[in-house]
Amino acid sequence: MINDKKTDIQIHSLPDTGMREIHRQYGLWIIRGSVSGKTPPDSFENCPERYFQFYSISHMYDGGGRLWLKDGDRTTDIYPGDCVIVTPHAVNRYGGARGKSYCEDCLNFCGPAADMLMRSGVILNGVFHLGKVRRLLPILELAADPAVSSQIQANLELQKLLVEIYLAKNSTRQPEYPLLDELLDEIREHPEKWWSVRDMAEMCNLSIDQLRRVFFQRTGVKPKIYVDRLKLNRAAEYLVSSKRPISEVAERFGYRDQYHFSRRFKSVIGVSPQRYRNSFTLLQGGK
Repeated sequence: MINDKKTDIQIHSLPDTGMREIHRQYGLWIIRGSVSGKTPPDSFENCPERYFQFYSISHMYDGGGRLWLKDGDRTTDIYPGDCVIVTPHAVNRYGGARGKSYCEDCLNFCGPAADMLMRSGVILNGVFHLGKVRRLLPILELAADPAVSSQIQANLELQKLLVEIYLAKNSTRQPEYPLLDELLDEIREHPEKWWSVRDMAEMCNLSIDQLRRVFFQRTGVKPKIYVDRLKLNRAAEYLVSSKRPISEVAERFGYRDQYHFSRRFKSVIGVSPQRYRNSFTLLQGGK
C-alpha cells in the first residue's frame, strides 16, 4: 500500500506475483481474500481516501457500516447482509459506523473477464444486498486450493455470484421507474421509430441525466445504443425471413436510405446486409 504523491490518496496495489497460467487463460484471477475481518467501532471516520488497482467485494455479515464513493460524493449506510463492491481506481472509504464494527469476508480479483462484466454493467460500485449467509467463504476455500480444477470452479462461482447480485439489484429497482417499462415496450413494438434521449426522458418524466442512469441500470446499455442495436437485430431477422429488397428493409426500420442502413449494419453486425442474407440462404440449402 502506497500513497499517490499528487493526491495523497492511498493506493492498494496489485501483487507482483501469484498469477498463474490458468488465470491468464481464463481471464480472471482471485488475488486474495480475508475471512472474519473486524474493524474497530466507527472505523469509517478514520478510514483514509483510497483506491484499489483491482476489484473488491466485501460482505458485511455483522455489525454496521458506511460507504463513501468520490464519484458523485455518495455516502450509503451498510447493514448486516449487505456487500460493498468497488471497481479499480474508484476512490472510496468504508468501515464501521453507527457505533458498530464492520465484520467482513472480503475477496479481491482482476482480469479481462472482470473488466467485461464491468463494461456490461454487471459489476458496479456501491452497496448491494447479499444476505447473511457467508457466500464468499466457499469461493475463498476453492481459490486457496492450488488444483487447476479448483481455480476454475472458484472463478465460475464468483461470476455466478456477481451475476446473481446484478439480477437481484435490477429486480428490486424496477418498480422505482414504472414508466421505463412502458418506454421499453414502445421501443420494441415500434422498431421503425428513432428516439432521441430527450424523447425518452420526457416519456419517463425524468431528466436526461436521470434517464441515462436508470436506463443503463436496467439494460446495461446506453439508450441510443439500445435503440440502434434493437433496430439492427430486428432487421437481421427480417433479412433472413423475407425476400424484400434491402432498400425496403432499410425503410421498414427507419433508415433514411439503403446506404446508411448498410453502412451501420456492417459496422455492428460485421457483414453487409446482402452478405448476411446470403450466408443464411446457403445454410438453409438455398431455400
